[in-house]
Amino acid sequence: MQLTLTGPIEAFIERQISQGYRDGEEVARQALLRWMADESDTPPHIQSRLDEAAAGRFAPGDRSNIERIIATA
Repeated sequence: MQLTLTGPIEAFIERQISQGYRDGEEVARQALLRWMADESDTPPHIQSRLDEAAAGRFAPGDRSNIERIIATA
């Protein structure tokens, strides 16, 4: 697989290599592992709220709705 990098990402990888990473592949592997760990670290109830919003089952926003949502989280 080949990836195309933007200039800022390429510069980031070069900085990481200068700080001790073996090569660009190792930097990318570590970054992707961290990203994947963050993806699975969803706070409780967030996914259900996102699912409700995607399905269109949500109330128009006002302060009482926000307070009710916070209270059930």
